[in-house]
Amino acid sequence: MGSNVKATAGVPAKAPESVAAVTGGIPSATMVDPGKAARLSMRESNGEKATDSAVATKQKSGDPFERTLTMKDMVVWGLICMVPISPMAIYGGVFADSGGMPTLAFLIGFVAVLFSVFSFGIMIRHFPSSGSIYTYVSHVFGRAMGFIAGWLMLLQYLVSPALVYLIAAIAIHSMVPSIPILALCFAFLVVAGVVSVIGMKTALVVNKVALAAQLVILALFVGFGIAFVAQHPETASFSPTNVFNPDKFELSGTMSAVSLAVMSYVGFGAIATLTQEAKDPQHGPSRAMMVMAIILCVLYVAQCFIATCVDPTGAGFAGDTDNAFYAVAKMAAGPWLMILCAVGVAVAQGVFTAIAQQNSIAFVMFTMAKGGCLPKFMAKMDKRTNSPLNAVFFIIALSVALTLIFHFSGINMNTVAKIPSFGALFTYTMLDVSVIAFCWFQLKQRKGVKALFMHLIFPALGALVCFVIMLSVGEVVLTAGVAFIVIGIIYYLVLTKVLHREINLG
Repeated sequence: MGSNVKATAGVPAKAPESVAAVTGGIPSATMVDPGKAARLSMRESNGEKATDSAVATKQKSGDPFERTLTMKDMVVWGLICMVPISPMAIYGGVFADSGGMPTLAFLIGFVAVLFSVFSFGIMIRHFPSSGSIYTYVSHVFGRAMGFIAGWLMLLQYLVSPALVYLIAAIAIHSMVPSIPILALCFAFLVVAGVVSVIGMKTALVVNKVALAAQLVILALFVGFGIAFVAQHPETASFSPTNVFNPDKFELSGTMSAVSLAVMSYVGFGAIATLTQEAKDPQHGPSRAMMVMAIILCVLYVAQCFIATCVDPTGAGFAGDTDNAFYAVAKMAAGPWLMILCAVGVAVAQGVFTAIAQQNSIAFVMFTMAKGGCLPKFMAKMDKRTNSPLNAVFFIIALSVALTLIFHFSGINMNTVAKIPSFGALFTYTMLDVSVIAFCWFQLKQRKGVKALFMHLIFPALGALVCFVIMLSVGEVVLTAGVAFIVIGIIYYLVLTKVLHREINLG
């Protein structure tokens, strides 16, 4: 079913060739090889509940894959895709919601995704030829629930391109206020759209340089930030209250901040799509996700903690939370560091992340169209680029519409950022519940302390934490998310009961 998906725009499909050949195992963020992800998620299956691990693992392998990817390869790829400096874009919103404790918000967000990493690792071992939550849910709970999981992934994915354009535009606008944010949004959209359509063969090397540049920017900020705090003890400090201040702590505000901060962790599950190329498919991807999550947590906490130490009260960016981090960078080292951080965020989000997301989303929609969930015109591949261009054009058009809606409605960027978080947190909750249902109840893997924790306690805690954070996204986002789910249920009923269409995401 998925054997015709051979490549992204201009990039070979096999991960060992597209991932490792140019950069010693470093794949592309712009060409995340979503074609392979689509193949892995379209394995032939009847979509029925799996009741035995042996049955669950006997999925057709489709294309042959060389097992060449090490854990290091997958970790580096994950870092490229996740943007190590992404907290810079949302720092002000997290700071405001958390009462000046953004570091705490990112730490709690890490705990939430940590449990989901465990769940991913378990499901990878049972379903090694897949890499998508909606596939896991389909096997455990059936096609209807699998469709809802895929539908929620669409909520996460479809809003993300417009969001990164907004983030990039705000970053540039902070330096050049004379250029309207809307104009900047469309400038980034045009660049990403053109590259998505014609392909970008040089993306592999470029993305390696982009990752290195982000780490350099982060190191410069941390270094100059530490120096600033040491030189200004009267206004700046390394106080532990910058992490947790009991006098300012409010649970509702903190959880609201976490629902925004967790956006920076969303996407780690993409490593699961590399399972068939991993040298150790049973443990490699899950360990890579774990290592990557820990590295990201350290990087996120470092930049947030130093920023809070430089300006503990937030006085330097009062009234302008969208540009908060850039203001702190200017305070720490001068305008040059502010410009460096802003440009770094703009290019990383508005170019590299945007292109990666558009290509990945296009293949997700291609997969769902192949499975009968979306209109068939999205399941067509362009022979020249070997990409689902119809889906790409749809995403570009939708991004234009959403950008206009977000701009003219006056909706806050931080509110927009919580929309993908809602979709991700809901699907992570479904993933954790799937582990409990599949391992603890269906397979009855209950012997020993390890089984108790991995198959019941950890996924239960993960589901609980993700669900609580999800409920903290705010009334606007929560209402929109619930409405999207209701629309999805109605759409599924129309497809299956009225149009009698076969749905298969297993």
